[in-house]
Amino acid sequence: MSENLSQMVKDQIPPETVLSEDELEATEKVDKIVEEQKVEETGIDIVPLSEWFEVNCKNFDNINAVKVSIKDVNSEANLLMTAKTPGKESDEGGQARELFLFKDADIQPVLNIPGMDMQIYNNGFKIVYDYNQDNIFIKGYGVRTGLIISFCNNIDGNLVPYAITKVRKKDSIIDLITKDPNEVRQKLLEKADVEALELRYNQISKVEDIETNNDAISWLLARQAEVTDINHHLQIDNVIIATIE
Repeated sequence: MSENLSQMVKDQIPPETVLSEDELEATEKVDKIVEEQKVEETGIDIVPLSEWFEVNCKNFDNINAVKVSIKDVNSEANLLMTAKTPGKESDEGGQARELFLFKDADIQPVLNIPGMDMQIYNNGFKIVYDYNQDNIFIKGYGVRTGLIISFCNNIDGNLVPYAITKVRKKDSIIDLITKDPNEVRQKLLEKADVEALELRYNQISKVEDIETNNDAISWLLARQAEVTDINHHLQIDNVIIATIE
């Protein structure tokens, strides 16, 4: 009986499948395509600023595209736009605007997703993207060497950064970095390490009534809204990230 049972079990096991070289090559190609699709699902495509701005400039009420045609000047590489100058009037009595020229706009990388806000600074630009997945927002800082990405969670209307990465001009895709918003919320409720905050950002030493991380980060974000220098923006983002780690 035991021998018969053993034979029955053997009969139920299918023989090992041996694939030909062509079949193995075809299988490897399918596996490669599947892996590439997985990367695309979790990554964000990179496109040139000039291409992105052509599609997205209509989303911003503070920025206008400037269309010019100059002989021997590449309009894709040299992108012109105007931005409102807060608190200033033009000679005609309207909102004053400043003219900006972005050179190498045809190789300046930006994320290929819609932008909800764009600000122009003397040393670059900032684009805010609503990634529309898992409460993720992204700030992209355009600098001379490429694009610096700050991933953020929307916590009660505040964009709280939790990770920073860089996009080089030769990159074609960037991996998405996520963080559980509940983890961030919990960290915001903790008592602030004021001494560590002052070491990271000295100006916060002048602020009173900072008891929790939420108090500190709310102040830092309000301070950041007044800043017009990209390096200063990044400093504040890094202070916040270090605080909620």
